[in-house]
Amino acid sequence: MGPTNTRRIITLAVLGLSPCLSSCSGAEPGAQSGAGSDFPTVEGWSQTGEVLTYDADNLWEYINGAAELFVEFGVQTCRTADLVGGDVTVTVDLYDMGTPLNAFGVFEREKPGESLAIPGATAGVVSAPYQALLLKAGTYVKVNTFEGELTEASGLQLLEALAAALPGETDVPPELALLPADGKVAGTEGYKPLAFLGQTELAGCLYAEYSRGGEEPWQGFVVLPSAASAVWEDVSGSWESMEHNGEEVFFTEVPYRGFVGIMRRGGRSPGSGPDACPGGGVHRIDTEPREG
Repeated sequence: MGPTNTRRIITLAVLGLSPCLSSCSGAEPGAQSGAGSDFPTVEGWSQTGEVLTYDADNLWEYINGAAELFVEFGVQTCRTADLVGGDVTVTVDLYDMGTPLNAFGVFEREKPGESLAIPGATAGVVSAPYQALLLKAGTYVKVNTFEGELTEASGLQLLEALAAALPGETDVPPELALLPADGKVAGTEGYKPLAFLGQTELAGCLYAEYSRGGEEPWQGFVVLPSAASAVWEDVSGSWESMEHNGEEVFFTEVPYRGFVGIMRRGGRSPGSGPDACPGGGVHRIDTEPREG
C-alpha cells in the first residue's frame, strides 16, 4: 500500500557500483608517550613537552564527547603536541583517520567555512586568531592556539609547514568520483559513514548539493559500493515503495527534511560485479507519491 501523504520526494539516491571504482579505499588506559609517539618536525616551529597519543578507546579522555565523531569516522590514533613559533604557542592534533575518505569526512564536518588551497595538502582552513585545520591524505590536523594569536598569514604559513612535514598524496579521495558531476555544486561534497540524514539504514553515503537549470538547490547522495547491498536490503525491508520511470524507489519521510528516496542504478542488483556498473546520476523526483 502506498502513502497518502502528497508531499514530494525531493532527493533520490543512485545506489550501485561505479564503473571507475571496484574498491575504495592492547595498551594501558590513557595517553601514551615516548617510543612510538614521534611527531613530525615542522619548519619554523619548535616542539615543547612530550607527545601524547590516543586511540579510539581512550580519545574521550582528551576531547570528551567530541570523540564520538572521530570514532564514527574510524579514527586510528591522535598524536598531539605543543609547538612554539615566535610569541605563539599552538597545540597540534594529528588524527590518523585510516583512509583519506574518513579524513575528508571529518574535515568537511568540522570546517567553519570554505576550504583554502594549501600547497602540499588537500585543503585547509584558517580561523584566525585561534584555530586552523588541514587535510592531507588520511590525516586530519587541528591547530588550536594556546598562547598568542594566529593571523591569516601566519596560520597559512603554519599549515604549509605542516603539509610539507606530513606524508601522503594531496588528491581528494577517489570515491568522490562516484558523485555525478552534472549539476553538482562545487564545495558541497561530504561523506557520512553511518546514519546519513539520521536514518540508520543509510550507511556509507557520499552527498552533495545539486542544482540544474536554475532550480532550487537540493541534496543528492550515492551509497559506496561496499555498503550498497546491505543498504538496499535494509531500505527494502523498512521503507515504502513506488515506481518511477520503470524503476523501483524506496522512500521515507525525514523530519524537517521532507521525503528521501533511493533506487538502484539501472534496476540492477548492486554489488554484483564490474559488469553491473550501469551509468546514471543523482536525480530529483518531482512526482507526488500517492495511494496506489
